[in-house]
Amino acid sequence: MTLGYGVSTIADLRQRVGNLRQLAGYQRVLLQEGRGHGNEVLLVRNGTGLSFQISISRAFDLGLCELYGVPVSWLSATGPVAPHFYEKDGREWNRGFEGGLLATCGLTYMGKPNMDQGEALGLHGRVSFIPAELLRSEAVQTSDAYELIFQGRVRQSSAVGENITLTRTIRTAMGTNRISIVDEVTNEAFTPIDHMILYHFNLGFPLISETCRIFIPEARTRRWIQGDGPVTAWDRFQEPSDAAPTVLLHEGIRGEHGWIEVSVENKIRWNEQEKTLRASIRYLREACPFLTQWKNAARGEYVLGFEPGNTSTEGRALHREQGTLPQLQPQETRRYEFVLDFSLRDC
Repeated sequence: MTLGYGVSTIADLRQRVGNLRQLAGYQRVLLQEGRGHGNEVLLVRNGTGLSFQISISRAFDLGLCELYGVPVSWLSATGPVAPHFYEKDGREWNRGFEGGLLATCGLTYMGKPNMDQGEALGLHGRVSFIPAELLRSEAVQTSDAYELIFQGRVRQSSAVGENITLTRTIRTAMGTNRISIVDEVTNEAFTPIDHMILYHFNLGFPLISETCRIFIPEARTRRWIQGDGPVTAWDRFQEPSDAAPTVLLHEGIRGEHGWIEVSVENKIRWNEQEKTLRASIRYLREACPFLTQWKNAARGEYVLGFEPGNTSTEGRALHREQGTLPQLQPQETRRYEFVLDFSLRDC
């Protein structure tokens, strides 16, 4: 495997630069403007064309992501939003929804607003508005690899309620345009707790357009959560329009060796050449048996969401009623793994 620029070993590479951060590295920055004032962000470059942001102040989620300077993630109109602007009621969560490559939803509820056991639950939970404790940020060099490793921990807790942590480890390395994410969610309390989690991956233009193709393996059923009519053209997108957003649930997706892979690709013009831009997401089927697909072709919004989760987005009350609401037992840990790959190649 080449590390890039025709160099295959770290030893050879070090002879050509004074500091490897010339090619790959990270910076920790503090935002100073607008509603994002005070947010801490890690800016990561892997030296092989992939760059992305990790929001320390927002659940260690992923923000803007680019490949060779081409954006693959979607950013919303809100811009950066600090945690203290969290609005929990109804759909007001959207007022702080920055978008980004990944927004985590949960940890005790997510999905549409609903009433569960007398408690009014808003959209998608509170975890994405909780700052993380930065546990690790370092570049690890071996004889044949240069890896960037980041770890943060988010605690969702109440003095008389849940005490649940999400510990997230993010890795990327020179020589491959890949991001790996490993999450461990632990109930640190001494009573069982409801546990719903959704991984809200958001992809935007130019990866998403009317010429892109969406790939999701065969599913047992595909049904509307928001939308109507035949379940067709789920693998296509459309031009910006006045169409309402749709939400499609894919259930019983077939995986290979326990993994599910979903992807999208599109032909784009880059440096006056036609290229194929592709993003794929692999994840463990057992941990996230539900896949929600969000398509919003509205003008000025224009986003495709891949949303693996441990339940559907139909609300905690429905899953409690159906007996399909996951719980974490005292001191129990659940593990979630994702591998994100990006490529820009000749057509």
